[in-house]
Amino acid sequence: MPMAALPGVALNVALLGPEDGPPVVLLHGATETFDVSWRRQVPALARHHRVIGPDLRGHGASTNPADRLDLREMADDIVALLDHLDHPSAHVVGFSGGASVALFMALRAPDRLRSLTLISNNFRRDRARAAAGFWDPEHIAARDPHWLGAMARWHAVPPATLLGWWAAEDALRPAFEPSDLAAIRTPTLVVAGDRDAVVPLDESIRLYRALPDARLCVLPGVGHGAPYAGATLLNAALIAFVRQVEVQAHVEAEADRARSAPE
Repeated sequence: MPMAALPGVALNVALLGPEDGPPVVLLHGATETFDVSWRRQVPALARHHRVIGPDLRGHGASTNPADRLDLREMADDIVALLDHLDHPSAHVVGFSGGASVALFMALRAPDRLRSLTLISNNFRRDRARAAAGFWDPEHIAARDPHWLGAMARWHAVPPATLLGWWAAEDALRPAFEPSDLAAIRTPTLVVAGDRDAVVPLDESIRLYRALPDARLCVLPGVGHGAPYAGATLLNAALIAFVRQVEVQAHVEAEADRARSAPE
């Protein structure tokens, strides 16, 4: 994966699929990497789409000079990456923490998104995670030592550092009210697992209802791991949604041309 030197950060990024295909940006979950979150989506998407897969700042081999995480800054990184790659806009897909980044991107740079897909994503501050020691390395070592060991392999920084960054950011953001999301006019697909214990289904339904142009996709029998446990259903839903948005944009562009043509 090449490194993209951006203002204030260098992101490790995968570029896959036809260069002239509709660009799709895949934003991985917190403490994961592009390959960890999305390896089951890439073969299907890269047949006809230009897949752009960054490791978010501080993840994988990407740098993090700020020594902290800020979802707003991470969203701006993706805008800078699109500038770096000469893409005026893209379909932006985020999973979990990456979906929070995508949500901020939709608010801060709406013209850069062709569509938005939010998978397993809360839009309100989640105090339950902090209370449960969700980001605490000792708690993780006790309940899921495999995850802790995997983080040590995936990232250039120690797991405790990355977890500390997320714990601090998770205590602050996201923190939206439904009224805040009314400004997002981007066609959006909200994806939820009906057994998600991290982002409960009713939270995804509230997110869906708060967005003016949203569709809801509930994956049966899936927890907080749709890209892995629900890969087949997710891939079909995602590809169909992106295709629908592309076709609608083409129809609208043709209608605009017809209206502006001299009689």
